[in-house]
Amino acid sequence: MDEVNPIYMQAELRSSFRMINCRKLRTFCILAVIFVYFQNSCFAQTGITYDIKKPEKYENRVLGSEKTETTKFKVPRRFIQNTITHYNYYFNANNKINEVLARAKGQNKDDYTQLLPFYNYSLDVTARDKRNLDSIIDKVTTAILIHDLRNDWVDNLYILMGRAYYYKKELDSAYITFQFVNYAFSKDKDGYDVPIGSNANKEEGAPALSVSTNEKRNIVKKTFSMPPSRNESLIWQIRTFIAKGQMNKAAALIEILKHDPQFPDRLKNDLNEMQALWFYRQSVYDSAAIYLEKALGNADGRLEQARWEFLIGQLYERSGKPDNAKFWYEKTIQHTYDPVMDVYARLNAIRQNRGKNAGDNYIKENISALEKMARKEVYASYRDIIYYAAAEMELERKDRVAATAFLIKSTRNTLPNSPQRDKSFLLLGDLSLEDKKYKAAKNYYDSINVSDIGIAERLKQLQERKQGLSKIVEQQNIIHRQDSLQAIAALSENDRDAYIKKLVKAFRRQQGLQEEEQNGGQNFSFGSNNNNAQQDLFGTGANGDWYFYNNSLKAKGYSDFKSRWGNRPNVDNWQVASLVSRQKLSPGNGQGNQLVSQDNPVNAQQAPVNVTAESLLANVPLTPEKMQKSKDSIENALHFLGKALQETIPDYPSAINAYDSLIVRFPSTKYYEETLFNLYFCYKKMGDDVNANRILALLEQKYPNGKYLAVIKNPNAPTPDDIQKSNATRQYEKIYSEFIEGNFDQALADKKTADSLYGEKYWTPQLLYIEAVFFVHQRRDSLAMAELNNVIRKYPGTPISAKAKNMLDVLKKRKELEEYLSNLKIVRSTDSLNAPVATAAPPKEPGQREVKVNRAKTALDSAQAPRQKQGVDSALTAKKLPVIASVFSYVPEKAHSVAILMNKVDPVYVTESRNAFNRYNRENYYSQTFNITNIALNDTFKLVVIDSFENAQLALAYLDKAQKLAPREIIPWLPPAKYSFFIISAANLELLKNNKDVNAYKKFLSAYFPDKF
Repeated sequence: MDEVNPIYMQAELRSSFRMINCRKLRTFCILAVIFVYFQNSCFAQTGITYDIKKPEKYENRVLGSEKTETTKFKVPRRFIQNTITHYNYYFNANNKINEVLARAKGQNKDDYTQLLPFYNYSLDVTARDKRNLDSIIDKVTTAILIHDLRNDWVDNLYILMGRAYYYKKELDSAYITFQFVNYAFSKDKDGYDVPIGSNANKEEGAPALSVSTNEKRNIVKKTFSMPPSRNESLIWQIRTFIAKGQMNKAAALIEILKHDPQFPDRLKNDLNEMQALWFYRQSVYDSAAIYLEKALGNADGRLEQARWEFLIGQLYERSGKPDNAKFWYEKTIQHTYDPVMDVYARLNAIRQNRGKNAGDNYIKENISALEKMARKEVYASYRDIIYYAAAEMELERKDRVAATAFLIKSTRNTLPNSPQRDKSFLLLGDLSLEDKKYKAAKNYYDSINVSDIGIAERLKQLQERKQGLSKIVEQQNIIHRQDSLQAIAALSENDRDAYIKKLVKAFRRQQGLQEEEQNGGQNFSFGSNNNNAQQDLFGTGANGDWYFYNNSLKAKGYSDFKSRWGNRPNVDNWQVASLVSRQKLSPGNGQGNQLVSQDNPVNAQQAPVNVTAESLLANVPLTPEKMQKSKDSIENALHFLGKALQETIPDYPSAINAYDSLIVRFPSTKYYEETLFNLYFCYKKMGDDVNANRILALLEQKYPNGKYLAVIKNPNAPTPDDIQKSNATRQYEKIYSEFIEGNFDQALADKKTADSLYGEKYWTPQLLYIEAVFFVHQRRDSLAMAELNNVIRKYPGTPISAKAKNMLDVLKKRKELEEYLSNLKIVRSTDSLNAPVATAAPPKEPGQREVKVNRAKTALDSAQAPRQKQGVDSALTAKKLPVIASVFSYVPEKAHSVAILMNKVDPVYVTESRNAFNRYNRENYYSQTFNITNIALNDTFKLVVIDSFENAQLALAYLDKAQKLAPREIIPWLPPAKYSFFIISAANLELLKNNKDVNAYKKFLSAYFPDKF
């Protein structure tokens, strides 16, 4: 035992506390519940003695506590000991523990939409303040050891020690401390130990079997000391039991103290608080509320009292007692000065108007009260919360339209960075999704900031829904657009021309343009060759307005500028076309990993265009070729819409409608067999066996030997989801290999195709990481950062996520690092172990830095030096080495290197592997210097060589450790099949570089190490 609890250090000094008179325990056994509690906590101390050796530096020192039994405790000594212990130790330690608790409370942030925690602090937070809590324990221990144990503050110091252990979340030590106080300070009036529950504790005329300590004291003790702490230790034991989850023990001790006639009135509130906490943890909310009412006097200040009153209201609300809940919410309003708590208390109070006298229109009345509250200027900052509460009330009476209207009001009245905005959009999205309004649902979900911690638990579901809705809405838009164009094409020529002209007018009005341009020079245009353009700009228009006062001219100029130049960033060098063409817009909040460029303007803000009748008419399918293309678009869209509805939401009835529309509109569709299979699957999922059998019969009739029918008839056949997952996995594995092998153009093209089919669902962290490495190599840092952020967001806590964070940090400082390294001049100084060839250093240029790198001689180096003279490990030298007919030679006592052989790996990833092993060596062998080089044997094989180890044994030791960690920590992004480890000497490495015969060297090495290589 390295550390000794100071409690036990005192046990040797307090001989009067060693034994319990077991004869007097007979009366204790009368109450069974008392026996249950104390049989394990008290009896175990009977007859235990301690012989603890003092630390060496205190061996010859007599501590104050050791003088307890040899020094008389007269009034002067008592006064001095009490005063010093109180003001020099107890006072400071108590203040410090209160500061720890105050800091923990300051970090608490309550969510008033959820049931509040019982306390406004967490033990997880207090435990982080370990340094101060340890300081309190040390101070208390010092106070006990250097003072007479008969002073009046020792028991109070032990309570502080137990509380410090409790707030450190060392609950076992806390319980031991409180139980020691319970045991050691139970004494009769003559100072003798008294068994708990004994008649010796009873006062004259009082009932027997009390476990509490009588707190009757004379006026002197009341003036100069605190009440005895033994009774408090029982309260703290209950709290510790609850924190440990030992609810039965806590309940037993609560019942004992409730019926104890000597339990002091000053602690009744504490006992009620513990009983409320016990019921709260057991989710017995009505009982918890009743006892918490009785414990309100324990609240530390007005704000904490209001918080507990709010909690009481919540407890009554969950117990189905709205009248009681409303009463306590109104109490909260009277006492709180926290505006957020005030608003939620008012909202919750209004919601409770459903009692006996509320009537049938209580929801309507509550909503009216909320609207009235929102109109008041004092609640302007909380209108988003108020409207959200009104929407929840409308949902209670199933009025989804009114609820949606209130939620929209909530989003319009939200403050910047308010979490309520995301809650409102999330509920709007959920309602729209349930109503199958997929376009609206997508828009609402896209408005959510996915980094908001308030919706972290729903992040995965939200991302999946957004991806599914993107596919659904995309196909719906295609169908709607092509149907509209075909409807226009079906009109007569006159009707079509009139409709087109009407559209042109509407578009131009929407863009703020004049309906028709009568003359080319009447309106100013940036793109016109009108010589009077400058005059139109700084002069007046046809209506006499200056240009900047003429909205029509301004809109036209803006339109012409955007048409010619596009969306220009507001930077000084906007005219440099090459910079703009390389610009990549990073994804916004909630937009996933979709990148926008000029070549792929997905979701890009469209610049206003000069809409004409000819431009609109060009999209109408008036020729057979255009009509066939339009029909093909609808056919494909219906197929992919059905799959998206089936696989992503899923919405089987809507998927069936899409598949039925496909078959009806395109009876000879190329997707007919797959559509029948998907229909069968959807009907089965809905439990509609009649239609499922009908589709199965049709499938058997039309495709008796089809692959989908075979899947249905095979009981172990994969589902369509499994088929898609298998196809997607194979596709992304192929892309992964293409990246690793350096086929970057093909990999990027294949990934774009796969992403259009599968989205982000089947991405792997390894694929994203190697793609990011490729982008870094190409100096496309914005794309690399997007991929690295994707790895960090989607795969937190993994080794590859940690590597992505490191690379992201370096990438952000890329420019500074490159400038630093370009100005860095390295001059290696020689040492006795490894002296490089002396070379003349080039002259230092102005502004260039000079850094001297010294290889420190490590303890490992000095330990290896003698062994080098004697040879390598005896296990390698004792056995007779085999004789192998090979150009390679094995001399284990010579220096060796560890080589990683890369098979069909692009140099980009060979370099990244070298960087990864450099980081690994710095972190795990920080006292050693390793040189790592890349060697290309041929187009297929590359080497990463780590040197140099003094002999083969040390190289093998490094290899064994690195080989185990490589797939998990060092290079987890590289497939293990793409690399292998071996050791090699300098001479053999030169031979291998010349003959390129990797297989021959592996065969040679396996003769000496058959189990390793």
